[in-house]
Amino acid sequence: MSPGKRLLVPLVVIAALGLGACATNQVDRKQETEQKARDVGGDVWATDKQIDATLVSLNNMVSTDGPQLQQAFNQYSADVDRMQAQSKKMTANAEYMRKQSDTYLTDWQKQNNDIQNQDLRANSDQGRQTVRDRFNGVHASYDNAQTSLDRLMRNFEDVRTAVRNDLTVRGVQGVAATDVIKKTQSNAQETKKYLHEVQNQSDSLARALSPSAPPLATTDSASDGTSQGAANKDKIK
Repeated sequence: MSPGKRLLVPLVVIAALGLGACATNQVDRKQETEQKARDVGGDVWATDKQIDATLVSLNNMVSTDGPQLQQAFNQYSADVDRMQAQSKKMTANAEYMRKQSDTYLTDWQKQNNDIQNQDLRANSDQGRQTVRDRFNGVHASYDNAQTSLDRLMRNFEDVRTAVRNDLTVRGVQGVAATDVIKKTQSNAQETKKYLHEVQNQSDSLARALSPSAPPLATTDSASDGTSQGAANKDKIK
């Protein structure tokens, strides 16, 4: 074998392996994203429950007498820390989904350009648009939830700082006399609503990525084509 041929064979093999790896990565990425979308319900549930727990400890603290105030504050502070941890999880989930969607949809578009058959390419484009719309729904729900959650965390943190600086009945009653408790409770309900929307949108994405995803809706052009086909068969007869 000539040196030129010996060089050509490895290059062909490398190119083939590269294409295969790209396709495999798409499959793996789809499966990982689908599973993540299904698993997000656990983080949503945990965050929802922690919001309730933090509100309870907040209400207990502002209604506690002096001797138990330190203990009530410690419980509230611990719940705020747990809320911070849940908020970080939700942020990480949002970042993961955005990264996955950018890579997955970009690679899908690139590979679509390699499809020579126009019908197959159009069908693949339609499937990509469906998945893209589901991703956009997830991103929007995460944005709303994170904005509301950040606002809620600022309220929790402000209360903790104010009480920590004046851990007395006077200090606690001063906090209770403001509208911050009412605003925190209202913001908590808003956050819970957006968290549930994250779960709903994530479930919708998981269904779109599932191997059992339903077929694409029949378009008008497809219907016309079917009618035309039937007409042609009548002519043949």
